[in-house]
Amino acid sequence: MKREKVIRVRGRQFGGDTPVICTPLVGPTRDVVLGEAASVLAKVPDVIEWRVDFFERIGDTAAVLEVAGSLRAAVGDTPIIFTRRSAKEGGTRIAPSEADVLRLYDAVGASGLVDFLDFEMGNDPEHVRSVVETAHAQQMRVILSYHNFGYTPGVEFLVGRFQEAERLGADVAKVAAMPRDRSDVLTLLAATASADSKSGIPLISMSMGPLGSVTRMIGGVFGSTLSFAVGESSSAPGQMPIADLRTVYEVIRRARGEA
Repeated sequence: MKREKVIRVRGRQFGGDTPVICTPLVGPTRDVVLGEAASVLAKVPDVIEWRVDFFERIGDTAAVLEVAGSLRAAVGDTPIIFTRRSAKEGGTRIAPSEADVLRLYDAVGASGLVDFLDFEMGNDPEHVRSVVETAHAQQMRVILSYHNFGYTPGVEFLVGRFQEAERLGADVAKVAAMPRDRSDVLTLLAATASADSKSGIPLISMSMGPLGSVTRMIGGVFGSTLSFAVGESSSAPGQMPIADLRTVYEVIRRARGEA
């Protein structure tokens, strides 16, 4: 029997058969970020992700904290994921040093302004440990993530990434990979289902690009608890509009006989 692995944040439930819908904010300036937030809130996403690697002043911790505070005030009780994606895992080329990134995460984690910190598990192990400890000290959750924009590794490797995230102290494990053919999409789904049967934390997974877009629609059937959707701009290839994704989820719920 599938174990229930649920996280409840600000009235939203992460876990269960229907993924929550998260939309990214990718503006380069404070005004654009807050403008994006106002626009996408009208579409009622379950979660907001601030992709700070798009922010031009990422190297200015005070500026980042000011925007985080303004964003919290703007979105109210909508949970916020704070993410700096490195260039090697699909992020922008704005490149503070890894030591600066760690200091930024420590400051944002200590601020209590966001609900999740997304940190790449491929970072220095001591940096991963520091981010997890800082976040948990503030009752904040950590998403440890792995992205492969080149290809889709095998099932065993992908399951290992999910398990490694849990071993490192993640509250949520995320794995994303780029498919080269249809079998790669099936590999990602099979790995998610296998990891879900073994893990004690919620999982997020996706096969990226147009070929993998189907996983954003049916991932919940295989154990993925969150899907990213376009509010104003996408942060990764294959994302679809919020309204379309919500419609798909409703169809799936009805087909499964769920209320």
